[in-house]
Amino acid sequence: MRSRSIAWRLALAFAMVCALVLGAIGVFLYRSLAAEIAYRDDLALLGRLEQVRALLADSDSLDALQARPRLYQNMLGNLDSLLLVRRADGSNVIAINPRQRTLPALNSIARDQPPQRRDVMTWQAPDGAEVALLSGEAQGPNGESLTVIAGKVLSEREQMLASYRMRLYVAIGLGALLAFALGLVLLRRGLQPLRQLSEAVRGIDLRSLDQRLPAVGTPAELLEPVNALNAMLVRLEDSFQRLSQFSADLAHEIRTPLHTLLASNGQALNHSRSTAEYQELLASNMEEFERLKRMAENLMFLARAEQAERALDLRTLDLADIGNELCDYFEALADDRGIHLRNTFSGQLFADQQLLQRALGNLLANAVRHADVGSVISLRQRDEPGMCWLQVNNYGPAIEPEHLGKLFDRFYRVDPARAEPGDSGGLGLAIVQSIMQLHGGQVRVSSDATGTVFELGFVVN
Repeated sequence: MRSRSIAWRLALAFAMVCALVLGAIGVFLYRSLAAEIAYRDDLALLGRLEQVRALLADSDSLDALQARPRLYQNMLGNLDSLLLVRRADGSNVIAINPRQRTLPALNSIARDQPPQRRDVMTWQAPDGAEVALLSGEAQGPNGESLTVIAGKVLSEREQMLASYRMRLYVAIGLGALLAFALGLVLLRRGLQPLRQLSEAVRGIDLRSLDQRLPAVGTPAELLEPVNALNAMLVRLEDSFQRLSQFSADLAHEIRTPLHTLLASNGQALNHSRSTAEYQELLASNMEEFERLKRMAENLMFLARAEQAERALDLRTLDLADIGNELCDYFEALADDRGIHLRNTFSGQLFADQQLLQRALGNLLANAVRHADVGSVISLRQRDEPGMCWLQVNNYGPAIEPEHLGKLFDRFYRVDPARAEPGDSGGLGLAIVQSIMQLHGGQVRVSSDATGTVFELGFVVN
């Protein structure tokens, strides 16, 4: 099912908002008009009652008033108004009731009391019409007590309000349709930069990762997403280049031992050799197989670490014991080069013991391999607020600054010619970095004439 476009949805929402706003304004205007008309009708009834009271008080006799009924009909002005003047016995002095409606019993206002709007009563006639009624006591020419009833049928008011309601409905409907149409047109034009951005993104593939989305002329609302996409393209380009370089480095690293194995085995097959020579050849082949095995294991570890497949076995570790075990393990290798190992670790650390030993072991192996003969390799500790730094310090040739930022790349060697059969295949420091990433820590290196220091930073509470 094809989803509706953003322009369609926003235009529909805009139309709904306009309809709600117009509806609210219409309701306000309708209620204001209805209140104004009711106010004017009530004032007319109040004035009519006062006028009839004054007319009764100023007349010479009731018979004279009865003899001139057209006076009251002209005063009322239409058939929807009524006027009744009754004696105390219920007989009518004046009875102008064009539709001959039977009125309900009403509470009359006292003669000395001026009428108020609250005294007007709305009555539902049997024919369904609503009638506004007002009743008040009055005094006749001879002091006779009379009751005056003024009323008006509200059908004209209802017809006017019904017509006004219909116009409001039409206006709201047309306004919503017009808002939808205009909103759709404007939104489609406003979303044109988004379509252009989509075209630019569609044109980027693996062969054009160096392209960037244009930020000049981009609307402010899209500038942040464009910058984020450009930053993502930078990371993708870097990752793709690293992957390509990794593939090339992996092929190169594997080709060397395979070439050695093929050459040595080919020579062995072409020439007869003694048992001792075959044994020496097999031993040499075993070294190459071990090198390939270590490379495969290291690559597997890096792949799992990057996919976060390894669950950390975090526990509280005694750093002094960790340092002593590592020094004991590398003591024989260090003695061969006349290097002394010194452990100054102390305190405790919450980490994965196996991974911590592997990271420090890789750093120690590199330090023993590159340290000056007869020097000292130190395991040091430096505590900062919120961080614990474990250092492996060795004295040897300084690493050039251009190499420091690449040491933790896979298969990277400062001097490829110094590769030895027992090394990690250029993956040792990459493994150290992955271990620290699993722990949420940091790894850094510094090197100058005074020595080289690798640091592992662990977050502590």
